[in-house]
Amino acid sequence: MNNATTQLIEYVLTKLETEPVAERIRLYKILADFLPNEEASFQLKRYNEELQRIDMEFQRIKSLFFLTNKNEK
Repeated sequence: MNNATTQLIEYVLTKLETEPVAERIRLYKILADFLPNEEASFQLKRYNEELQRIDMEFQRIKSLFFLTNKNEK
């Protein structure tokens, strides 16, 4: 991987930290397919899957919270 590619990937990863989770999930998948290093690609895909799992769990917990609040009123 040449220096320009490395710098671009580092820049994208840094900028993605501020994106909403759904957008990060979508773009991490694209970036993982783009990475020339198989190990880095595999690790990013694993991270992406974990992020999806955490986001789904968070959405589930959030929905339980809203259901609880509605029942308390």
